[in-house]
Parts: sequence; C-alpha cells; structure tokens
Amino acid sequence: MTIVATPSSAPYAARRIARPPLLKIFAIQCVVLVLATITVFFPFDWVEAYSAFVGGLISIVPNAYFARQAFRYSGALYAREVNQAFYRGEVGKYATTVILFAVVFAALSPLNVLFLFLAYLAALLLNILLVAYFGWVDKQRIRGLA
Repeated sequence: MTIVATPSSAPYAARRIARPPLLKIFAIQCVVLVLATITVFFPFDWVEAYSAFVGGLISIVPNAYFARQAFRYSGALYAREVNQAFYRGEVGKYATTVILFAVVFAALSPLNVLFLFLAYLAALLLNILLVAYFGWVDKQRIRGLA
C-alpha cells in the first residue's frame, strides 16, 4: 500500500517545489535586448548597436545554459543529481562566458567595448530582477494573496 500525499493534506515541506518560469524569463530578456539594440541604433551607430546586442547575448546564453542544467532534476530522491547538475551548470556558465568574450574580442573588429559591457551588465541585472520578481509572485500565489 502506497500513501500519496495530496496538496491539501501534505505538510508544506512535502509539497512539490515549482520550477521558475525560465522560458518566460529568457523570452522577456530577449525581447528587452532586441528593443534596446533598436533603441541604441538610432542615436548612435550600427557598431554600438551590435556591440550592445552581442553583450546582452553573452549574458543571456550562459545563464540559459545554467538554468537548463540546474533545473533538470528536482526532489530529494535526486539530491546527488541536483548537486552535480548545479556544479556542471555553473562551470559551463563561466566557461561559456569566457569563451564568448574571447570569440567576440577576436572576431569582431569594429567593436565598442563600453556598449558591450554595459549591455552585459544590464542583462545580468535584468536576469536578477526577473528571477526576484517571479519568485515574489510565486510566494504571493502560495500565500493566496495573488
């Protein structure tokens, strides 16, 4: 006989932890990146625009890889796999970031480094803000306030 806990009868710790809306977060980041690139293009030049675009991609792509690895497994039964996936995702994120920066600096000759790094930092900040926002919304939903 197996006992299956339903959400109403299960203690809070036994409930399934919801995965963050990763697809929504990265879709919003990509839309903001494209809009920022278009916004930069008109007052400046195409060099600044694609430098900003590439800088944003250097932030978004490794974070997407990390998120894919980190949330591959869930639950106490997969504790070892979750731990290994986090390490694999973090190492892959750093390696991908370094490789992308190296490729960009080696391959793109007219490059505005200021716009590249500003877009990179802005995309990192946007990622942090979106994860915090969706975490807050999820917490409000669990409490029944939203």
